[in-house]
Amino acid sequence: MTKNLLLFLCLFIVKTSLVCAQSPTLNGVYIGAELYNTPFNGMQINNIVISFRSDGTFNNALNQADWKTKSSGSYTVKNNLVQLTFKNGDESKKYKLAANGHLESTAGIKHTLYKVKKVTVIPAGLYEKRSASTSGGIGTGMPAVGAFSSDLIYFDGKGNFSTERSSVVGVTGDAVGGTIGGKFEKNGKTSGTYKLGDGEITLTFGNGTVAKQSFFYSPPNEEDLILLNGEFYFRNEDDKEKPAITQGTTVSSKTNTSKPATTGLPAPASLLTQLRAHYGGENIDKLTTVRETATVTGNMQIIALTDILNNRIRAEVRQNGKLLLVKQLDGNEGWQWMNGTKKPLTQDEKDELTLSLYQGILGLHKKLNSSFLTGTVSASGDDYIVTFYRSKNKLLYLIGSDYSLKGNAYSINSAPANISIYKDFTKANGITYPATTESSDGKNKLVSNTTSIEFNPVLTEDSWKMPGS
Repeated sequence: MTKNLLLFLCLFIVKTSLVCAQSPTLNGVYIGAELYNTPFNGMQINNIVISFRSDGTFNNALNQADWKTKSSGSYTVKNNLVQLTFKNGDESKKYKLAANGHLESTAGIKHTLYKVKKVTVIPAGLYEKRSASTSGGIGTGMPAVGAFSSDLIYFDGKGNFSTERSSVVGVTGDAVGGTIGGKFEKNGKTSGTYKLGDGEITLTFGNGTVAKQSFFYSPPNEEDLILLNGEFYFRNEDDKEKPAITQGTTVSSKTNTSKPATTGLPAPASLLTQLRAHYGGENIDKLTTVRETATVTGNMQIIALTDILNNRIRAEVRQNGKLLLVKQLDGNEGWQWMNGTKKPLTQDEKDELTLSLYQGILGLHKKLNSSFLTGTVSASGDDYIVTFYRSKNKLLYLIGSDYSLKGNAYSINSAPANISIYKDFTKANGITYPATTESSDGKNKLVSNTTSIEFNPVLTEDSWKMPGS
């Protein structure tokens, strides 16, 4: 419901571990993730990759051709404390060298770095990199600037690979400050052969092109990922998404840029009718309150409370069960609680909470869809974009040609647009909602999955209390 927004809040406060390893030495590559504050009380996830060398230097740019020799700075180890000094003047970082070989942060909310392996063989598997921060549930658009993209790469374990890339692009404001635009497309497929060795992979494509990139591995009993060219690719168990391997050829997929004639576009009312029929109709209209719980990156939990009739919204973020952050809107007033400190919400923060009511499945509610009906419809390939406004803030719905709800986007106070893509639809109480939503800023990723959802729960005043009161 407001879970996409909650993910925005998660990125604001939590630095959490991402991956595991085993070796107690620093002569190798360590990876992890930290979450940090943005200037507008938002958050971003920062994937960390550091290659330590025995000569006391390190490199954090494994996407460069000279990654084996390039130096980003130097490090020292004293009393099990590892201190990194950066050549570019970035603030020094310290980690504690744990008995199990992990590197544990010594400042801020805890995050951990783990070692990944050099390998000469890997088992067959499909891996995916999403340039996205992600969320899930009935809800709305989490702040994410730019476009969502997904890169799939399949290794057959026998020296052959195939890749596929898809994306959602063009979600921006136009020159006159008008609509938010966007389109879905497939960027292409390739295949060829690969060879592993000494922290590298050599890819030979079907057209004869050869590429050599850094490559490390974390097996299924650990984090089940590969580090390719300094990027995290996580195992994807969905064989239906596996790109086909075509020996000796390169298969391209052309983007559909054709648009139906303007006169053939449906009206917003027609699209709304189709969406309501697909996702719950009158059952959506029966909603007065919603409580939704989701997990994020394993040890984070978010809880969203929504009271439609009273315009009350509450977002709670926990890590390993500990409450870290609460944001709440009650009518036109709102506050934030973080680590025992309360402060009022800014107008942009209040607007963002309010916009959570006008996106996703909730935005189809008869009490909330009047703005949708005033929108304009444009074409995106064979699909549709409905753009409308709440006050000065722009919103859009991305709707498939089959009237499926593909995603939402919004822009607060003319800021860059944020986009969320919906997946894994499930049905409860006659309402079909996405259990996973993927939101993107073009390079960062966060994943959330709905673990429970309650329709029309009784929300007492205790549900809306300030923590500790």
